[in-house]
Amino acid sequence: MKLLERLQNPSADSLSGGLPHDDFVMLDPAVEVLDVEIAEHRLLSHRYFETGMVVPPGDGLMDFVTTLINEPVNLTALRAQFDDQHIVDKMLASLRQHGFMHVTSQARPSVEQLEHLRSIAERARTSTLRRSIVIDLDAESSIEQISTRLKDEIHPPELLLCCAQLADHKSILGELARLRQTGITRMHQTVVQTRHLPCDRELRRSLVRLGASLYLDRISWPVPNHPIPGLEEMVSDCVAVHLIMTPDLSILNTTERARVLTWAASAFISGLCLRLDPEALWPVSDAGEDDFVAIFNAVRAIENTLGDVLILDLPSDEVLLGHAASSTPPVGLSDFAKRFRAAYLRWRLPLLKACENDNSWSQVPEVEDKLVRAQEDLIPNHPELLLLKPGSIVVDVCGGLGRVARRLSPSVGKDGLVISVEMFRCLSDLARRFASERNFTNLHFRPGLAQRLALPDASVDAAINEWTGGIWELGLGPSMVKEMARVVRPGGRIAITHRLVQLHLASLAQPWVQYNEIYDWIRKACVHPDLTIIAERIWGQIVPSLVGEHASLWRKQYMPRLINPFDVIYRFDDSPDTRADVYLTIIAQRQ
Repeated sequence: MKLLERLQNPSADSLSGGLPHDDFVMLDPAVEVLDVEIAEHRLLSHRYFETGMVVPPGDGLMDFVTTLINEPVNLTALRAQFDDQHIVDKMLASLRQHGFMHVTSQARPSVEQLEHLRSIAERARTSTLRRSIVIDLDAESSIEQISTRLKDEIHPPELLLCCAQLADHKSILGELARLRQTGITRMHQTVVQTRHLPCDRELRRSLVRLGASLYLDRISWPVPNHPIPGLEEMVSDCVAVHLIMTPDLSILNTTERARVLTWAASAFISGLCLRLDPEALWPVSDAGEDDFVAIFNAVRAIENTLGDVLILDLPSDEVLLGHAASSTPPVGLSDFAKRFRAAYLRWRLPLLKACENDNSWSQVPEVEDKLVRAQEDLIPNHPELLLLKPGSIVVDVCGGLGRVARRLSPSVGKDGLVISVEMFRCLSDLARRFASERNFTNLHFRPGLAQRLALPDASVDAAINEWTGGIWELGLGPSMVKEMARVVRPGGRIAITHRLVQLHLASLAQPWVQYNEIYDWIRKACVHPDLTIIAERIWGQIVPSLVGEHASLWRKQYMPRLINPFDVIYRFDDSPDTRADVYLTIIAQRQ
């Protein structure tokens, strides 16, 4: 049986290459093959580790997976069924690496044996995953204790600080901000969960330097009963504030959802953190899969309008994608709660897979830097076009993996701030990781929408958007520009960049144009009572060849794969002649 003919002689992974032929292997019983296809890809859901895996299209790949379901399979017999042993070893390695497969005895493992196998797999997985550190500031934790715990982590962790009142911890938050800004400690993300926001401007400034998001607890659903003290000051100083709410079944009501959306938008809330306890929603456990999905779809409807919604009781997207370890593994839960969580995985994993794209683009900074070279990038090399200076605050709209934010970082200095807003949470998470690894400390990465920036009027010095074709194709460009103009202070500037044309120098008579109307679209969007176009700049670069590049680095792939059909080196270009990209940047100033 042939597995995937486009892969030629990939090297076997050491995780499976060392398995004796007389070993037995099987999928973890918690692994489910989802009854859905996304662009011909199948999905596996692991209910215990709460993560997903992609099975690409290809002869024999799903057959290989189903062979491992239910009962242990002898490796000699397994390998005899397939032609390419290298690919077999690679798939075994991938399944084992992510905890989807165990090496067993000939008999199906008992409950105790399965628990032992999972503990082995969990230790192997978590050594490569980002972890969460939870600290109760009210329990008199010292800065030395927190700093030591941070330094003990292999990867910059998620730091969750809990306290009743922010103002009680001004000193420790200020010192944490200093340690982060000087590069002594690194955090992937810092969240401060509290019940009382009021504090002085110095502490709010420390929260900005710390890159912290505030989670305000115990807020009534669907809107607060009373004005929230300190909220206006926080959002005015560009601190991201999320409200922790516990909705009831009224979340299914569009009128109730509209109330929370209207209030959140008027208060410039960055997002919502929802607690969904199935046993509180359905006290007699009388709900089924359709009821669960209705709740998830209601949350999704809020997210589609607000831009940033988390469900605190369920695994985050980073856990589902295998980037972070789960802070609340599904142990000790009722069967009803377990069914609720399993339904969430079935619902959310296909949405995450749909965020991927097999078209050449990028998923690492090194590739982005080749697509748009730093020495050619207009605004970072000419920050005066946006009047940027040390201390400036810039919002990068549709920020993706953070290329623009990282390049603007030096222009605003350590006392400035670049807020990168990106619709896809998985991209914001990667951008945050890349910035943390490279020790950028003046960048904030926030999930959000271009057409609803969670920032107050006239709160930033400049706004920028680069090369987001989907915004214009979907007709959202005018709404985005309107929001950019709203958040920029009078006298501040906005810049919008898009590719006009790609020229094949060997055939100039046949240029490639993505959108014939892009120039007209951008100019019309800038026709706004508060904006005046002050410059149009044409610039460009020679496009690098893909020959010799590792293919998977140029693809949007975020979920672990059974095997990667793009795990190859490009041997030829679709268009091998020299090409040039020509870009347009339009700069407008707010009156």
